Amino acid sequence: MTWPLGGRSDDLEARCIRTYALYLEPLLEQGLVWETADGHGALVLVSPDQTDVWVDALTHVEGSTTHDVTDDGGMRHERFWGWVASKAPPEPFWHLDSVAVEPGWQGRGIGSALVEFALERARESKTAVILETGTTRNVPLYERLGFHVVEEADPPEGGPHVWFMRRDP
Repeated sequence: MTWPLGGRSDDLEARCIRTYALYLEPLLEQGLVWETADGHGALVLVSPDQTDVWVDALTHVEGSTTHDVTDDGGMRHERFWGWVASKAPPEPFWHLDSVAVEPGWQGRGIGSALVEFALERARESKTAVILETGTTRNVPLYERLGFHVVEEADPPEGGPHVWFMRRDP
């Protein structure tokens, strides 16, 4: 998440928090964010019929708001996430966009439970679930939950190595 925001490190944490706030606000309103009862974990899950809402939310973030939180007016952010989006399959799918667990609560099964929640929703529709991760340690976790790597690549202009993963129904 940090690479698309740019290399300035003096206020990177604050820019990340602001970006997520801007990004999550429209998603919360549309029911795309799910949170654990205790608030220690959350996920963003986009169903095939919510793709338009998802695109609208991304457009909101990629507009003037990214100009404020990036070090290049949002250009790297837009190019990177455009590249990620270009890897999506052409057929309908569920998109497991983000899974987050508070650092002090990681390793207790919260993230796995959130992913299982997402998989159960997708199972009902008999539709594949996709995700992408730039975090090496996440790949085996997702593999244990039934995902497989369909592609791994480096963005054309630098940035983190990304694993594109899928779980079929």
